[in-house]
Amino acid sequence: MRCPGACATVTAMGGRNTTTRRHTAPKLPLERVHVEVTSRCNFACEFCPNPVLQRRHGSMEWPMLQEILGEIAAAKVTGNVVFHQQGEPLLYPHLHEGVAAATRLGLASFVTSNGALLSDAVVDRLLESGLTELNVSLQTPDEASFAIRGAHGLDYAAFEARVVNAVQRVLRAPSATRVRVELLTKPLPRLTLPNVGKDWKIVERNHELHAMLEKWAHRWVGDLEDAPSPKSITRAVRRTGVLHRNELRLHPRLVIETRPVGEWSMPEMTGDRKWHDARWGTCHGISEHIAILWDGSYTFCCADHNGRTSTASFRELSILDYLDSGPVQEALSSLQRMRPSHPYCRACLGGPHPVMPVVKAIGSIFFFKVLKKLRRVSRAS
Repeated sequence: MRCPGACATVTAMGGRNTTTRRHTAPKLPLERVHVEVTSRCNFACEFCPNPVLQRRHGSMEWPMLQEILGEIAAAKVTGNVVFHQQGEPLLYPHLHEGVAAATRLGLASFVTSNGALLSDAVVDRLLESGLTELNVSLQTPDEASFAIRGAHGLDYAAFEARVVNAVQRVLRAPSATRVRVELLTKPLPRLTLPNVGKDWKIVERNHELHAMLEKWAHRWVGDLEDAPSPKSITRAVRRTGVLHRNELRLHPRLVIETRPVGEWSMPEMTGDRKWHDARWGTCHGISEHIAILWDGSYTFCCADHNGRTSTASFRELSILDYLDSGPVQEALSSLQRMRPSHPYCRACLGGPHPVMPVVKAIGSIFFFKVLKKLRRVSRAS
């Protein structure tokens, strides 16, 4: 939809458009913008597309990251910057400077890490930089499941100790930085993982999930002065389940999130299998978020691992002009009509069996229109 004639006039930021919109959609500010500071990773997780990424690996030039953050703030694109798309952000040498720059610009900053590099020094620098939230992609919280992480040279005991110490260090610090720990569940694997993951030793049943969450909850908050009581932790844990997404709030600054693993957005991992594209369905890509890859390429969403939806680069087009560009407007309109037009969107909503596009189409509408608003939150207080 085009803006009325009262759209703001152009204010240039180094000659770039930071105020003018020709269309009203997507509505700004977006929920978030993903900025991929590096696509390189120190893990090779079997459930992640990164080990089979088909685009060139690299890291963002520091001047470009500064320009991106400045333009996001000037154009009021979003108030939330996620320093992650693919890769391990802690491998990026300017991460702390990037977080500090975001803080100075009034932007909330989020860093997603697998946790292996969270030394005391790294944690302290992130806190000093004003990090809003540290997302620890724990995912596999025991030795059996850790085997699928491809963590060369790192044993599970050392990994667990580092993650526990990092979370406790953040919570004990006199800062406002929050922590979100992410874990996977594997319910109904024949339905959710029909083609991969048969050997992944991930939690499948509620009683396994409850035991795991209680163990980790007590390790992280058990000796904090403002820790919830053991009984309240148990009550909150008992309200979680493997079939849905859960948020277990253990502390004002700590949330454990669990979600079912699946093949939702991994068409690159299909091998030689025939793929059936979807004809209908929807997604929150573009309407809620976009991503900027390490080389400046824009993508429609955080699930476009190989940049298949890239139609422009930050080097040549401002963020506002990108959002107003023809390909983006067409893709957004098609998703709003629940008739995806871009080939990658159709592939993402598709699957290796003719029935899967139908299931995913129905699931996408239910998830993005209904279930996302019904995320189950359990509080220990």
